[in-house]
Amino acid sequence: MDRTEKQIKEVETTNTQLGQALVDLTESTLPLLEENQRMKRKIAYLEQNNAHNAVNLTNLLRMSVYLQEKEERMLAAWRASDAHRKEELREMRRQLPPEQRPKIRRENFGVPRTHLRVRASFRDG
Repeated sequence: MDRTEKQIKEVETTNTQLGQALVDLTESTLPLLEENQRMKRKIAYLEQNNAHNAVNLTNLLRMSVYLQEKEERMLAAWRASDAHRKEELREMRRQLPPEQRPKIRRENFGVPRTHLRVRASFRDG
């Protein structure tokens, strides 16, 4: 019976060691499981954010194309109206007698010089 008791003690010791190993394993896997859940939530958030970013980029691209086309249409309309206005002015000028026709002057569209002082440190680089 001595041998049987010894084997029973060895089995109990082994069971205790296995139980402790299982507890240790569970304790070490809990943080990993929590980290896994946190990562899954972050991945879901990033996927959702990615979808929102794609929608925003699409909307911004549409707005950009729309504004470019609007600018082109406005510029074309402005040029057409300006050409029409110039033609009307020429026609009115032709109806005047030659001595009353004003001379056409070139306009200066340059930017006037300002009187701001520039510090020497900026001027010298």
